[in-house]
Amino acid sequence: MDYLDFSKKEWEVLVRFWSISEPLCCAEFSEKFDMNRNTVLAVIRKLLNHGILEIESIKMSGSVLARRFQPAVTEYDVFRQLLTEEKLQTLIKNVIQSIDSPEVCQQLLEMIEEARCDKAS
Repeated sequence: MDYLDFSKKEWEVLVRFWSISEPLCCAEFSEKFDMNRNTVLAVIRKLLNHGILEIESIKMSGSVLARRFQPAVTEYDVFRQLLTEEKLQTLIKNVIQSIDSPEVCQQLLEMIEEARCDKAS
């Protein structure tokens, strides 16, 4: 999948799905993010057909059954495909240099150490 071909609305819907921790049906998504339901339905259908979203479950919504959607890919999966190793390292370097908080730097160091330990296992 070439993520660079996504429309602005496709990115908007995908990013909003990433930002929530629960699957939503089209109506819930439209209401939660104040977006046109028909637009959301069209975008969800396209993302579903490309395997970007998946159906997590089916539940009753009022008097009808509604499919609940969730991302089938992570932010990391998408950006990993978009970025070369060199671009990824440059991005990480720029993010690290922009951090002013010693606490955040310490958290990053802990995350790196944790990832090292996980890979060593």
